[in-house]
Amino acid sequence: MADQTLPFAPASPWLRVDIWLFRRLGAGRGPVAALVLARLVARWSWLPLLALVVLVSLPHPLGPALALLCLSWAGLVQLAGKRLARRWQAQRPFALGLCPNHLGHGGRAGFPSSHALVMGAVLGALLPHTGSGALITAMAAVALATGWARVHTGAHFPLDVLAGLALGLASGLAFGLVLPT
Repeated sequence: MADQTLPFAPASPWLRVDIWLFRRLGAGRGPVAALVLARLVARWSWLPLLALVVLVSLPHPLGPALALLCLSWAGLVQLAGKRLARRWQAQRPFALGLCPNHLGHGGRAGFPSSHALVMGAVLGALLPHTGSGALITAMAAVALATGWARVHTGAHFPLDVLAGLALGLASGLAFGLVLPT
């Protein structure tokens, strides 16, 4: 199945699915207001997530140590994800010419999404340590909004984000379960 609007035929079924999803979501293009919102969310969504980490950590017996452990784990997960991305060399949508480079990213590989890995790891690590469904829902909403923004700005394909969230969530949950409650 050669795509007539690309200067190449996507070799892998994975990439064909990603391109199809990317286009069906209207990513990379669209109303200026949506792109402005997506750029804001893509760049600044770490702030509300950090605030939520603090809200979960303060009443916890570990206190601020829980936040530090969680964020340290997320940093290690991010480093591992970047090594995987370098190894797999999956191009980002803007690098394939599917849309403009709305975030001014370099050409490094984008699978899995580091943002999604980190947000998934934070969410997973804190899941066993909060009794508040509202805080977990808020963290999940921030992670999903960030994923949408990263796709909409052409920084990632949808499967980059889904894989990042899944890997981050699994690793974070494994880490969170070994921490004292």
